[in-house]
Amino acid sequence: MKSKNYDYYLIILTSLILLAIGLVCIYGIIYYNFLAVKPEWSSLYAEYIEIMNSYLYPFLVLLLISLGLCIPKRLLGQDILIKSSALILGATLVLTVIFNLEAGLGFILAVMIGIQSMVLIMTFRKSRAVRFEKHGYVVRLGSSLLHLGLVVLIFNFVTLRESPSHILIFWTGTLLITAGTIFALYPDRITRLWYTEQ
Repeated sequence: MKSKNYDYYLIILTSLILLAIGLVCIYGIIYYNFLAVKPEWSSLYAEYIEIMNSYLYPFLVLLLISLGLCIPKRLLGQDILIKSSALILGATLVLTVIFNLEAGLGFILAVMIGIQSMVLIMTFRKSRAVRFEKHGYVVRLGSSLLHLGLVVLIFNFVTLRESPSHILIFWTGTLLITAGTIFALYPDRITRLWYTEQ
């Protein structure tokens, strides 16, 4: 598989998964409004959360698989990437069977956060060892921030829902995604602003 085709299909896959997650969220809002008018809503809330989570988990798993193929490719060649991704997914499956789905997802998310943090640091330091499709320091930095924020948000949802740090980590991921999006979409303006202030 050529690198260009690999990246193209990975983008299509990720976009479709994000679309599906968005549709589940829209359904969740409609379903919430339907249940909220019922007198017994308070007793239905826990059931509602479980149902929505069960709908989201399959798409989160698919998203993690696509991120598992996307994030390491910044550092690894395609052959090593596929083998390492298979190894990570295998370990995730084993942990899921032994413990539960959250343990498996938590493992793969922790691995992705570690790899993406390394990518972000190397990108910030302008390392040539990191591979990107786009040229330009600001765009690459934005992509790194965006990917890290996305993984942090999913990790927060999967493993830290009951943690006191849940809200803080949520906003950290949100800020990373926001900054990454701005950097990726407006690199020229960011660059001009940076040199103007210098």
